[in-house]
Amino acid sequence: MLLATVESAPDKGWLEGLYSTLFDPHWNRQHVGTIAAVILVVLVFTGVGLPTPEDIWLTLAGFTSLKLGNDRFVWYYFLVAFLSCSVAILVGDIGAWGLGRKYGFAIRDRFKFMRRMLTDKRILRVQGWFDNYGSWTVFLGRQVAGVRFVTFFSAGTMRMSLPKFLLFDFLGCLVSVPVWLTLGALAAIYGREWLDKASRYAGGSLLGVFAVVIVVFLIVVKIRASRRARRDAATLEADTPLNPPGPEKPAGQSPASP
Repeated sequence: MLLATVESAPDKGWLEGLYSTLFDPHWNRQHVGTIAAVILVVLVFTGVGLPTPEDIWLTLAGFTSLKLGNDRFVWYYFLVAFLSCSVAILVGDIGAWGLGRKYGFAIRDRFKFMRRMLTDKRILRVQGWFDNYGSWTVFLGRQVAGVRFVTFFSAGTMRMSLPKFLLFDFLGCLVSVPVWLTLGALAAIYGREWLDKASRYAGGSLLGVFAVVIVVFLIVVKIRASRRARRDAATLEADTPLNPPGPEKPAGQSPASP
């Protein structure tokens, strides 16, 4: 069993022993169902604040998908992994959104663990993103570990509608989930050591790509805002009469005779 294997490797620490077991090719093949259930449950609870790296579990899903195909890429295994992981992620993120919508930041005064997740520094950072990027902040928060819960919680406090929240969150999944699934598949081919090295650069590379996307997006937004401002100014000028009427004469005053 999983716990027995973890306990047999005390020198690595229980968490490292857990990861080593899950990424063990032989154990992985024999416990596909258990691993899939664990991945989905953990991804849901990660959305509502469980302090575990989401990226590791997505990588494990890619690793398991390749092992399920006998070390061959089988597209429908990866499609199922993407869809199931994305649904689990969205369910967990809805939980964070719902907490923010129902309780607001006052929840920090009721639960100590919420104060550790909803720190002033994180809240100010995310609120700055909302001021600059609007709804795209949800997309950004999905890519940045450490502020995901704060981002989705803040979206709830700001009364962002659920359909809009899910749209931008799913767009974020379209970027991040395939990246980590691919890393997991490559780890199944090249080994755990390769994964340890590659994962150090994957997050930075993903953020770099996203930074470029954000810059392009902001340029487009600023151009559109500038055009809208000029159009509104022109409309206002056209609606303003060139010769405004003079002051009204008092009632009963007769016009001056020539």
